[in-house]
Amino acid sequence: MRLVVIGGVAAGTKAASRARRVNPDLEIIVYQEEPEISHSECGLPYLLSGVVDNRDDLIARTSEEFAEKDIEVLTRHRVEKIDPDNKKLTVKNLRSDEEFEDSYDRLVVATGAKAIRPSIEGVDLDGVFTLRFLTDSDRILSFVEEHSPKKAVVVGGNYIGLEVAENLTEFGMEVTLLEAEEQVAVTSGPEVAEKVEEHLEEKGVTAYTGALVKALVGDQEGRVRAVRAMYTGEDEEMEADLVILGAGIRPEVPDVALAEVRPEVPEISLAEAAGAEIGPTGAIQVNKYLKTNLQDVWAAGDCVESVNLVTGEAIWVPLGDTANQMGRVAGTNAASGENTLEFPGVLNTGVFKVFDLGVAKTGLSEAEAQEAGFEVVTATVESKNRAGYFPGGQPTLIKLTADRATGRLIGAEVVGASADKYVDICATAIWGKLSYPDLVNLDLAYAPPFGPTLSPVIAAASVLATEFEKETEGVRAAE
Repeated sequence: MRLVVIGGVAAGTKAASRARRVNPDLEIIVYQEEPEISHSECGLPYLLSGVVDNRDDLIARTSEEFAEKDIEVLTRHRVEKIDPDNKKLTVKNLRSDEEFEDSYDRLVVATGAKAIRPSIEGVDLDGVFTLRFLTDSDRILSFVEEHSPKKAVVVGGNYIGLEVAENLTEFGMEVTLLEAEEQVAVTSGPEVAEKVEEHLEEKGVTAYTGALVKALVGDQEGRVRAVRAMYTGEDEEMEADLVILGAGIRPEVPDVALAEVRPEVPEISLAEAAGAEIGPTGAIQVNKYLKTNLQDVWAAGDCVESVNLVTGEAIWVPLGDTANQMGRVAGTNAASGENTLEFPGVLNTGVFKVFDLGVAKTGLSEAEAQEAGFEVVTATVESKNRAGYFPGGQPTLIKLTADRATGRLIGAEVVGASADKYVDICATAIWGKLSYPDLVNLDLAYAPPFGPTLSPVIAAASVLATEFEKETEGVRAAE
């Protein structure tokens, strides 16, 4: 029985590893277009600043280590075509430029996502980069070493762009960040975005929101020297020796309208050409076992859409932890050939760091909940992550969003210290379908070095309870 996995980052290598544990007798081969496999994309911004000082530290497992588990990995090999009727693959060796045919009994598609390089003037200038793979960071660091850029422009103000802005600042560059929406941290509410924007200013990053990138301007040597953007209704040029195209780019050209919805797009062309169904998000549609509509073909990771556990609607969530979880399910089912494991869906829980701030979200924001048809009740509380008298306490803002009809928590946003801790509590509460009275009575750990007497989550839930009780106060007949 031959299992082929297309894609060797998070979901693909997880699927292969899991398949080997489930079925020791499988023949397993992984095709990966990039030179490295099983690397951490989330760590790439920190490689730029030197927080991570060795690129190899971002590689979880090498091809040689997979070979020890009897998993064959072929890097710099791209699958050009899937023939699902005959279970054949056309594969190109990118080193030799030669093509050959391979076969499979079962197939896992884990082709991931690709960063958009928008069709705007100057996008191919020297000094303009996306950041998706280790090879991207290699090119950026090589450019920095050769040209010593002093001014950088980061296009995109969501988590990737914000992390890159932080790390280029730590590298010693003067950084300008451009975001087309009216706030940074675009998936968060305005309360969180305001805190992030204030913090960026404190750290010396100039952030422009409502800024549409029109063109990148080069010098006579073909190297980028400026970014032209429309800001406050007028075109402005901003000096740039280095440009990073991050998440959230909104160029004003019709052929990249997709970027207005998804800053990165799933790499679906291979599966789509083979006849795989594509869902409403633009990613591959799978069932709860991560099976596609093609016979003996599963899919996992950033190329696949999932189910939002709050709304029940399709959602596309390109996150590393989600990709790993999907890889486990797809690898198990592909190895057994049966519907052994289910992938239930996601809450879209995420966290990232911007200098000294943690920024986290789970479930729906207030705006997303209203758009989904919920009538919501919200509460926002700012407190500290330690007892008030204990030194070193840092502020934390928590916003909870609940469904008015049921009282259930359906979303939470956190900005400040210990954001990961508090958002994980809320994610667990949403997963368990807890309502605001449940949150008020949570039995959480307390000691002065770790938090105030009542967790900020409980404090926010108490305010939420007050908001609900306002709606149910009795009134006398005379009133």
